[in-house]
Amino acid sequence: KSELMAIAAMIGATSLFGFHTIPCHKDVPSLAFIIGGRNYTFEKDDLVVERVAGICILGLQEMPASLSGSNMWILGDVFMRKYYVQFDWGQQRLGFALARHPSDNFV
Repeated sequence: KSELMAIAAMIGATSLFGFHTIPCHKDVPSLAFIIGGRNYTFEKDDLVVERVAGICILGLQEMPASLSGSNMWILGDVFMRKYYVQFDWGQQRLGFALARHPSDNFV
């Protein structure tokens, strides 16, 4: 059983045409990815990429086992909508910060 299938089962998601879905009215526990020892937490609204007729499509995806023998995760737009990602090619590192959105009211 893949990691994604285990997570989907824990939050009550079902697979539909290759996508993981939940009823939009359903409560879902938060999900955290640990990167570099820090938790990056996502709530249901962070994970939903589309709502169709009361069904919420989740933006969770993994790639099959690579040459290293372990599955790789595609964090993609679900991650980058919530967290700003700074790519530092010169130092070969990434930096993360909570993203600001136009709806944020900063004084």
